[in-house]
Amino acid sequence: MPLFRILALSCLIASAPFARASEVPGGSPEVNPAPFAASTDVANGAVATSCGQRAEGDTRPRVGLVLGGGGARGFAHVAVLKELERQRIPVDCIAGTSMGAIVGGLYASGMSAVELEKQMRAMDWGSMFVDRLERPQRSFRRKRDDDLALVAGKPGIGNEGIKIAPGVLSGERALLLLEALTQPVATREDFDALPIPFRAVATDLNSGQPVVIGSGNLALAMRASMSIPGIFKPVVIGDQVLVDGGLANQVPVDVVRAMGADIVIAVDVSTPLSKLDEGASLFSIVDQISGFMTVGSARAQTGTLGPRDLLVRPPLGGEVSTSDFAKIELAMELGERGIEELRPRLAALALPAETYDAAMATRDQPAREAPVVDFVRLDNRSRYADAFLLARLDIAPGQPLDTARLQRNLQRIYGLDTMDLVIYDLIEEDGRTGVVVRVVPHSYGPNYLETGLSLYSDFSGDFFVNLRAGVLRAPVNESGGEVRGLLQLGDEPGLLMDWYQPLGADSDYFTVLQLSAESPKFTLFNDDGDRIANFRAPNWGGEIGLGREFGNFGAAVLGVRRRFGTAKPELLDPSFEELDYDLGEAEFALTYDRIDSTYLPRAGTYAVFSQVASRESLGADGDFDQSNFDIIHARAIGKHSGFAGLRYHVSSSDLIPIQSQFRLGGLTRFAGYRPNERLVDNYALVYGGYTYELGRVLSRPAVLGTTLEYGRTWATGADLDGAEGELHGSVYFGFDSWLGPLQLGYGLRQGGDGIFLLELGRPR
Repeated sequence: MPLFRILALSCLIASAPFARASEVPGGSPEVNPAPFAASTDVANGAVATSCGQRAEGDTRPRVGLVLGGGGARGFAHVAVLKELERQRIPVDCIAGTSMGAIVGGLYASGMSAVELEKQMRAMDWGSMFVDRLERPQRSFRRKRDDDLALVAGKPGIGNEGIKIAPGVLSGERALLLLEALTQPVATREDFDALPIPFRAVATDLNSGQPVVIGSGNLALAMRASMSIPGIFKPVVIGDQVLVDGGLANQVPVDVVRAMGADIVIAVDVSTPLSKLDEGASLFSIVDQISGFMTVGSARAQTGTLGPRDLLVRPPLGGEVSTSDFAKIELAMELGERGIEELRPRLAALALPAETYDAAMATRDQPAREAPVVDFVRLDNRSRYADAFLLARLDIAPGQPLDTARLQRNLQRIYGLDTMDLVIYDLIEEDGRTGVVVRVVPHSYGPNYLETGLSLYSDFSGDFFVNLRAGVLRAPVNESGGEVRGLLQLGDEPGLLMDWYQPLGADSDYFTVLQLSAESPKFTLFNDDGDRIANFRAPNWGGEIGLGREFGNFGAAVLGVRRRFGTAKPELLDPSFEELDYDLGEAEFALTYDRIDSTYLPRAGTYAVFSQVASRESLGADGDFDQSNFDIIHARAIGKHSGFAGLRYHVSSSDLIPIQSQFRLGGLTRFAGYRPNERLVDNYALVYGGYTYELGRVLSRPAVLGTTLEYGRTWATGADLDGAEGELHGSVYFGFDSWLGPLQLGYGLRQGGDGIFLLELGRPR
């Protein structure tokens, strides 16, 4: 695995936090660690009786299958399994490493080769290597981080300094998928009790020795075996920290032989070493050195094969790399090609149809119907209260397990973005079936370093850069409270203090308190678009709100804010005077947020309605009301996406102070104007757009887009019908970069000059 092997040289170690337990009615309050903490080593983990059951009088040799690691090259394993079934060769036991553990574990769970091939084709392999939930699945609180234009990655910070995650991915998506696929055998803690006895091979990070996992949670065992160092975080099982098994035993022939196999069929899909010369790059040399581990391990194991054993080496060569998950068809085709010359030897192991059917009948096939849940138990290692987590699980004892619903609820907890893993296992105790949910927090929390960058230029005089850095503590208490401090430096310095507090562990109600100071810059333009003044508007104040969240898709908030500010020209100009202003208002806002991106929307819906009441009794300069409504809906078909939206913002007939006027300009806000170029009392805008996805970089989309916008603005005392319409349009390039959303566009309005815009991070 070229990239993965290099990262393996610098992987970090995960820690195992303290656990506590809780249970809803129907079970004991004690944690049973067995589903998540069972492993054995090669010396102690296997006996001769492990390799398959026998019908009376069946004296045929026991066939053990070994499936080696190799990432996407492991799709070739499926072709081998299909050939074994075609020739009626029963597999009596299986040992697998990494991708071989996934294919082998699923086959051992009772899937046929055809079912396994169907699952392999149906899997979204790209999402397996992306842990961060899609935006619609994140908690409503985490979606609001977008309003602050924060970088997605949040390393930990503490007395020891900055703490980096021990892997890019926690493996949450991969593990939940494996949990669902292995659910029919989830209560079989002993892997010898599977339809085909199975062993997964991992590597102990502290000793470098192979670890054979033969009991516990099957999905977790498979996940541990594929813990590519530096990519996936290590898996802690018992007192062992486990990483990819290929580092210690790439093709575990010795494991399946120790299980009692008489004949071994080994499939080696290892990436061969490269042919280098003295001009090789440092990258190539390090890759070659790290490849010695897997290739050397595979060579040592396959060298022990005897004359009765078979070795399959599909001719994958350089055509399928470890990361070529889109080449499943080619990998399977090459897998079939690799077994062609062995078909005569395989035929010698084939059984008559009646004997084969009898051998298959001895296997205890799992029931496919959903089990009835008698109890739910927590293995809660986080700082959240048990009641906080149970309220979000919503599993009713006495009902059949709804796997899809359970996984949505687990993702809702994972969407808090403070967890390494939120997984589950099915167990049986005293004839009762229960769900054990394991919640593991980030090993580098609960204090997180937050950063952000905003950049704006109109290529005609305005250029602003702002850098943000701060600390988020989440949670600050077991009810899910959070405290944030954020400092902004640059052209528009500012400071934000934020406290978010749910009202009780099992409540959807929350309070929020914010204190902030900022010094934004504005440019004043005349009707022809010419710059006539630059203003700075330093202000400070705070707000307090009471709200109710509706799952992860919406919220209603009632808040009161008070601010004090001054608007003054940056250069002394006698035609413009300083303006002191006070703001005091109450606002009710109702938000629905199921959009995939607030900046580059391609799918979903976002809508917000708010009613603002400015009152002198709250400290404002004047009394007036404002109503605001924004909605956008987007839909994607392949690489194509279309979206449409409406903005409607109106003020009462009173005089509206300049600080409370609506600011126009930028994409989908009258694209032919620069951001904040127009200040108006009222406006209405309808718009539509189209984007084409150019490609993705680590699942982050880059698009080309265009918008067409039609709107009207009107002053106090006028109305919409009497306003003159304006037609605007734009073309732009957008990229959801690691520093924030990037937009480079050109806007044009009817009867006006075109403008260029560059924005990184939050639009101004």
